[in-house]
Amino acid sequence: MATTKNPTIDPLAAAETATQQLQEFGERAADSGRVVGRLVLDAYEQAVKTLIEFEKRAAEAAPVEWVKTALSAHASFVGDINSAYLKAVRDAIN
Repeated sequence: MATTKNPTIDPLAAAETATQQLQEFGERAADSGRVVGRLVLDAYEQAVKTLIEFEKRAAEAAPVEWVKTALSAHASFVGDINSAYLKAVRDAIN
């Protein structure tokens, strides 16, 4: 009858290997999250730009001067706040 030896498993080496694999997985997951985050931010940015352009066109077409002024001011305000928000978020995910 043939005997087989049970290989001895080094618990320290196994733990180090598992730790390395988990670290690599975490890095890949974080990279994927950043890619998805950038795509979402790009879509959000485009949607807000479209809304701001619509508001600017509405301001140009408004028959009353104060309405034009209010719509233009709001569009500028939203654009400025959105730019600051996007810059902060992009800096955070990079």
